[in-house]
Amino acid sequence: MKLNQTIKTLSAIFIGIGVSAVAGAQETLAGTIASAAPQTLSAVTKRELPFSQLGFHGSIGIQGSEANAYIGFGSRLDEVIAQGNLYFDVTPSPALLALVSHIKVYLNDELMGVVPITDGQQGKKMSIAMPLDARYFSNYNQIRFELIGNTHKTCSNPNDASIWAEISQSSHVELMVQKTRVQSDLSLLPAPFFDPRDFTRLNLPVVMGEHFDLAQIKAAGVLASHFGALSQWRGAQFPLSFDTLPGQHAVVFVTNDNKPEFLRDFPDTDGPRLQMITHPTHPFAKLLLVIGRDSQDLNTAVQGLALGTQLLTGPMAKINAVKQVRPRVPYDAPNWVDTSRPVAFSELVAQRNQLQVEGRAPAPINLNLQLAPDLFTWQSRGIPMDLSYRYSPPMTDNSGSRLSLKINDEFVEAFNLTTEGKGGESKRIRVPLLDDGILSGSDRVRIPAFKVGSKNKIEFEFGFASVTEGNCQVTQPSKQYAVIDGSSTIDFSGFPHYIEMPNMRAFATSGFPFTRMADLADTAVVLSASPSREALQTFLNVMGRLGADAGYPGINVTLTQQWDSQRLKDKDILSIGVVPELSRAALDRDQVNLVVKAGERQIRLPGRNEQSLGMNWLAAPTGNQAAAELVSVEAGGAFAAITGMASPFTKKRSLVTVMAVSPQALKLVDQALIDAGKVEFMSGSVVILRNQEVASYNVGERYYVGKLPVWQLVWYHFSNHPVWVASLAALLVVIVTIFLWRILRKIAARRLAKGEGNE
Repeated sequence: MKLNQTIKTLSAIFIGIGVSAVAGAQETLAGTIASAAPQTLSAVTKRELPFSQLGFHGSIGIQGSEANAYIGFGSRLDEVIAQGNLYFDVTPSPALLALVSHIKVYLNDELMGVVPITDGQQGKKMSIAMPLDARYFSNYNQIRFELIGNTHKTCSNPNDASIWAEISQSSHVELMVQKTRVQSDLSLLPAPFFDPRDFTRLNLPVVMGEHFDLAQIKAAGVLASHFGALSQWRGAQFPLSFDTLPGQHAVVFVTNDNKPEFLRDFPDTDGPRLQMITHPTHPFAKLLLVIGRDSQDLNTAVQGLALGTQLLTGPMAKINAVKQVRPRVPYDAPNWVDTSRPVAFSELVAQRNQLQVEGRAPAPINLNLQLAPDLFTWQSRGIPMDLSYRYSPPMTDNSGSRLSLKINDEFVEAFNLTTEGKGGESKRIRVPLLDDGILSGSDRVRIPAFKVGSKNKIEFEFGFASVTEGNCQVTQPSKQYAVIDGSSTIDFSGFPHYIEMPNMRAFATSGFPFTRMADLADTAVVLSASPSREALQTFLNVMGRLGADAGYPGINVTLTQQWDSQRLKDKDILSIGVVPELSRAALDRDQVNLVVKAGERQIRLPGRNEQSLGMNWLAAPTGNQAAAELVSVEAGGAFAAITGMASPFTKKRSLVTVMAVSPQALKLVDQALIDAGKVEFMSGSVVILRNQEVASYNVGERYYVGKLPVWQLVWYHFSNHPVWVASLAALLVVIVTIFLWRILRKIAARRLAKGEGNE
């Protein structure tokens, strides 16, 4: 009661202050409340960073003497690392000699310690605890392990295959972090709400008053897509609450007629604004206030945040206007590789130094490519890649040094490293897979088309061999360098867009078909008339995932609570809620593949031995994967599903439905969409989620979106029917023969008539 009275008194004083003093007064308000309330946020916290959360899903190998392994992690803007410890398990090779073999550990290129390998430890797991000097931590931190190994006292070959060590992925970094106060300055955005130096999953609460409308929910969804785009591979969750302030960084929506309870005396505004203030009860946390006279102002403020962050300074800013001068076009998502032109490798990395490595057996140079999932590469001769690279030249042309190229962990080609010190300019090589195997006149490597999916990884792995003279003299230089030229290009242009739908894999991995337009201009989201908090939270989480897939906020998404054919025409539809509220309004129960209603669940299953018909139009003229079994049960417990089908309002448009037996069960969808292990098993037209299980089924009507040239369209859909193709070819031959015969007959008749006339 005392705290509430303090808020009322200070807020009443605050109302009388001019707009120019609003920011300062609210900071004073927050500071006063903070002194009056208990501070439950600890100033110092312990944080563990397992290597498995830092991008390593297996043991980390170090091969050869003077070889290195790297571990990276960041330090948040609002934290100072007071103390750090490294705990790692390492297994050295049993062939290493004691005393002369050891592992050096560096933090940001400063030596932290040395782990000697003594007799009896070779071939056994060693558990090491090493303190990290807090003075050398920075915004981005790198731990480097360097192996110094010897197998012979009198003759040492640094590239000996028996010189190795393996670091377990169960190793971790333990940090004691000191929370610090940051200024309430919008120039810090997106920090501290999202900090790019923090590699953990983003968890950003969203708060609003309970008297919200659909437009306010849209504003929250656009904000979620913005922060989802920033989070990228980290994943993002957006817990939603009404009138309740969480004890951490959060975003709060405030309008003149819908204010959260803890801000009920907040002064009215005259337009859309953004403001950063200190959390009233947690002095180390910040609140981002999205303020407006109404929900329309909130959308303007959120768009200003998403598109104009670089213009923001100070504790508060008024958003005058946000206009989309040039509408976005299909497939221009920032996270997707441009398919209209060749793309340089330098465009695919954040920094140029990511294309350079050093050492005898350096880590691979990785390029991550995300493609539109409907890119049609069927029977393609490959994706052309102009590759140029430079390296420290070996002593001889046949030293055994080489560059290996892999696509999605599958070997493609190896290139010999010669004394020239560079490659790609005079090479005339094409990958023989799915190709004619004949050397072409183009300096291009062709990536096999079957390896191209929605997300791809290209690996360039350099390996330098040493040359020994006599018994043990090594003539290879101690350091080797290699770089992939940033001007190298990969070219996906010229490929059409065409895909079989529904396709839950495309939705789960790339947000397709919604992300076809990065700003979700062709997307309509249907919510129930009285959506639960869990349904709205799932909407925010899905919007965050779509933003992460496209790399752009969904500022033009359409929200509705009615199955209105005019409003949903020419839209890809995403419905979220508890069935049958949503599906009953637009769909016939006998036409859907999965029905969920309270405790009743009904699913249509394909035959066990049937394959996806896909291209098989002749075998199934209706384009359906016929259901062979129908199962109906009544059960309790958590159950959710994601289903896909053609839009009931527009041809070649899609409807994706997120459903659950109860609002609480929607949490299964929230968790599954950010779990890479579960996403991997999502496919077909129906995805069922139960506890930790994911099951996918491919049943129901199939349809295609996109366009193909007529000849390619016919050949694609008839390719599985050689008899029909042969019959069609014979028919075409007959038709052409008759046509030519008639033409030649007329020509002959004219010649004869002309000859008779001359006589």
